[in-house]
Amino acid sequence: MKGIRVLITRAGVVRSRYSALVAGLAVAVAVAVPSASASPATAPASTAAPAATNSVAVSVNATTGLGTVPSNGVGLNTAVYDGYMNDAAAPGLIKAAGINALRYPGGSYSDIYNWQTNVAQGGYDAPNTSFADFMGTAKAAGTHPIITANYGTGTPALAAAWVQNANVTNNYGIQYWEVGNEVYGNGTYGANWEADSHCTDASGKPIPSGSSPSQTYNCGPGVYASNLLNYISAMKAVSPSIHVCAVLTTPGFWPDNVTNATTSPQPWNQTVLKALGSKTDCVIVHYYPAPSNSTAAQMLATTTDIPGIVSTVKSQVSQYAGVNPANVPIVVTETNSTVDSNTQPAALFAADMYMAWLENGVTNVDWWDQHNGSGTPSIVNGAQDYGDFGMFSSGTNGSGVTEPPVDTPFAPYYGVQMLTKLAAPGDQMVGVTSGNTLVRTHAVRRADGSLSVLIDNEDPSNSYTANLTYNGFTPTGGPTVYTLANNGKTITSASQSSTSSVTVAPYTLTVVSIPGSGGNVATAPGAPGQPTVSNLSSSTSGATSGTATLTWPASTPGTYPVANYQVYQIGSGGSSTLVASPTATTLNLSGLTIGTAYSYDVVAVDTHGNPSLPSAPVSFTVPPPSNSSCAVHFAVGSDWPGGFSATITMTNKAATAINGWTLTFTLPTGEAVQSGWNGTWTQSGQNVSVTNAGWNGTIAANGGSVAVGFNGTDTGQYQVPAAFYINGSVCANN
Repeated sequence: MKGIRVLITRAGVVRSRYSALVAGLAVAVAVAVPSASASPATAPASTAAPAATNSVAVSVNATTGLGTVPSNGVGLNTAVYDGYMNDAAAPGLIKAAGINALRYPGGSYSDIYNWQTNVAQGGYDAPNTSFADFMGTAKAAGTHPIITANYGTGTPALAAAWVQNANVTNNYGIQYWEVGNEVYGNGTYGANWEADSHCTDASGKPIPSGSSPSQTYNCGPGVYASNLLNYISAMKAVSPSIHVCAVLTTPGFWPDNVTNATTSPQPWNQTVLKALGSKTDCVIVHYYPAPSNSTAAQMLATTTDIPGIVSTVKSQVSQYAGVNPANVPIVVTETNSTVDSNTQPAALFAADMYMAWLENGVTNVDWWDQHNGSGTPSIVNGAQDYGDFGMFSSGTNGSGVTEPPVDTPFAPYYGVQMLTKLAAPGDQMVGVTSGNTLVRTHAVRRADGSLSVLIDNEDPSNSYTANLTYNGFTPTGGPTVYTLANNGKTITSASQSSTSSVTVAPYTLTVVSIPGSGGNVATAPGAPGQPTVSNLSSSTSGATSGTATLTWPASTPGTYPVANYQVYQIGSGGSSTLVASPTATTLNLSGLTIGTAYSYDVVAVDTHGNPSLPSAPVSFTVPPPSNSSCAVHFAVGSDWPGGFSATITMTNKAATAINGWTLTFTLPTGEAVQSGWNGTWTQSGQNVSVTNAGWNGTIAANGGSVAVGFNGTDTGQYQVPAAFYINGSVCANN
């Protein structure tokens, strides 16, 4: 986890996390300590206007299966610096919330912790937090442990000995072992919060954790992958059936797709998965979706990104590792709302977020953290927020505001507990849609034939009457309605006779449990394979002359045959627009804009209307026409952290000379011109214009050329502009 953690001791001392983010990273990652700003609805309940009631259609397709609820799906992080980790109250609280997995030994501490000595090198270990102590709580709570082996300062032998102790000596049967925490935070991309003894500077000396080296040598994803193969070999030699999980960057989040010429010429995930190949059998991502300055509404909306993240990870596993992603579990070992952490928005987020991951096939999701300690307090919708990333209070004081007694549950606890009213491990998740984006829904067919529907009202001001309709399910009696009220501390229940509607108040979680029966849950079609693009071209006839052909591997039919495919264009912020519904596995695109980036994914739909999960997306940029009368060559001569130097060569392919020229192009986001030569340079936003100097205004006919250059700044990765224009005419790439 990025940001500030605190270490909780029995004496109540609050210690700083042993290392924190380096300067400058906070703007690059979507994670930080929550700010004091409250969500939009900050008025106390006593002064709030009466809530309006609106209608929303909630349609359950009980025949569309989204997979079964895993036995270890709902997890929680623990940490060896937490003196309250193994309190007597912990097992009962954990079990009552339906938490069935615990991760140990705790975030970045995993990379400095020696399980044999119970010592964290350079850190703090609270009493009674050894592996044996942890396992006592894990067993008493009936949970599945998720263990993070020490990659930063450990060895394959130390990790293998841990597997031996756990699964051979003590027969714990621990299945999931990740190697390292956020290893990409080891200085590879200029930010160094994760200990990694494999990193050395130019002289061969280890780079201390927390430093900010200008250049890192003998480090990066290739080094991690090479060492990870040794860990996999050593650990599986002890217990062959375990999953040894690789740390990946989360698609769409820093440092996804960031490169540097010295240690990471290819992105982290591509490098790691290619090196692992057939040894890839489990991958790890972390999910902190919203910056601390986000509003509650913005944070709550981020769960719509989850299907795309999962789809991209699966695509990367298939493309780079060359293995079937269906056989590679995805585990989300850290997540948190990061906004309004202890109040109702976090409860709403927790319930929706866990279900969104599980519905998309993730094996396990672990909330950060059991206890964390107070941060910056604020008032959220009339309730006190402590800025504490913990699920339980640690009783600390932040900025003059004292938390409730130790082990008091915060709002996310109750959001997770509501999931016990929705589902149990082994139940079947099924399709459900809502007619309002502020009313999020999830549905489950229970083992006894009943149906449960979760209605998450993320509107802080309005009530909704949810009008329920069912496909493939027939109610046979009145439902039980479970409710977690806004800022509620208990889950209430009531019976009602109507199975067709239920009213949900603002900022509440509601589960409607309906007895009934129905046919077997249909298996939806498998997700189509990742599309590929061919025939990508454009012409000089106009800016929107681009064409392309998408082709994708066919979906595997589920219960019913595939009827057609729905091709969606993915927009900014995760929006998508249906562009076509072909019956074949190919689609021709036209009217594309030169120099514009496009992304598409594909959904299969069967003859009963059941949709598959989306394919992994394909992205491409429409190139300029090859037959243009001019051509431009862009070359980077050198680069350094935060900058680069580039030369642009313009060639005149026409039979007449160009007398007087203006070169225009758009720099990718994050880049800027610092200084330029051989012309007059101006920049407005990302748009750059270069006008000839007095001595180079003529570009001779039939291959004459003129070169200009500039020094630029970047935020971690330089990219080539997509299209160049001379005097308004688009040029070919040379």
